[in-house]
Amino acid sequence: MAVDLEEEDCHHSANSLCETMNTTVQEETPLFVEPVENRHVAWRPKDHLNGAYMIFFLLGTSSLLPLNFIMTAKHYWMYKLQNCSEQISPAQQGDTDVRDFFESYISVASTVPSVLCLIGNFLLVNKISVNVRTLSSLVLMLAVFIVITVLVKVDTSAWTQWFFIISIICVVVLSGAATVFSSSVFGLSGCFPVRNSQALISGQAMGGTVSAVASVVDLAAASEVTDSALAYFLTADIFILLCIGMYLVLPKLEYSRYYIRKQQGIITQVPRTLAIDHLENEATATAITTSLFPPNRNHPGQIPPLWSLLKTTSMLGFCVFYVYFISIIIFLQSPPA
Repeated sequence: MAVDLEEEDCHHSANSLCETMNTTVQEETPLFVEPVENRHVAWRPKDHLNGAYMIFFLLGTSSLLPLNFIMTAKHYWMYKLQNCSEQISPAQQGDTDVRDFFESYISVASTVPSVLCLIGNFLLVNKISVNVRTLSSLVLMLAVFIVITVLVKVDTSAWTQWFFIISIICVVVLSGAATVFSSSVFGLSGCFPVRNSQALISGQAMGGTVSAVASVVDLAAASEVTDSALAYFLTADIFILLCIGMYLVLPKLEYSRYYIRKQQGIITQVPRTLAIDHLENEATATAITTSLFPPNRNHPGQIPPLWSLLKTTSMLGFCVFYVYFISIIIFLQSPPA
């Protein structure tokens, strides 16, 4: 009898131990797993009406638009370099080198300053803020285009060579400013989800289309070369003004403020949570893309690690270089007469 009681006590103790272990396991492993769509994650504002996306698209368009406007206005340049005349007699031809190779001069005047300004922007990226670089380059581009627009209605037949020199100087300044603007905006887009960088690239692709359409419309609407060119360059002026306004609006958006402050390290704790179906429906909703050159300047005054950057992007850089190399070789090449 005593033995039976002891066996009963042992079984009871063992069952109690098993129940205790099972209770612990049940507490650690929930029986019901909440669906993913009902879980709560860190709150991030939504890009309402795709406002930031459209602004980055516009900034991308403006980065290549000025040079596209310069290159597309071939009829206007020939008119100015022919002493402001549609046709010129053989006796008044003079030096035809400027007219025949004007596009080559523009290519050199735009490529060399672009490379130099790209190197300078890389060296000064941690010394000058992105706002200063972006706004100063936009204002400089606007000032140059205003000069070009004013020269449209000025009779330059008596000083054609000086007009050519002034035009080349304008192209040099415009190319350098556009390069600084483009690289600065791409650095800024690194603070945002990747879709905004895609908007910049799409906007750059649209730049050539916008300039071509504007040229066709202006040529069809105006019979005079100067009237057509005036409307054409005024379109560029308005576009750059719109770009400046949109860039000033960008940091006022809640969506932009969040990612900029997140990149600067100002946001350290999430103020509240929302269900995931209220968040932005994109693959990057749970991750923050970081920039190699953040606005908070973690290493102020220092030059970014060029060698490591080149090593990381070597294959992609070679592919881009090869594509542009072939494109520039065949660009504006015409068969011999």
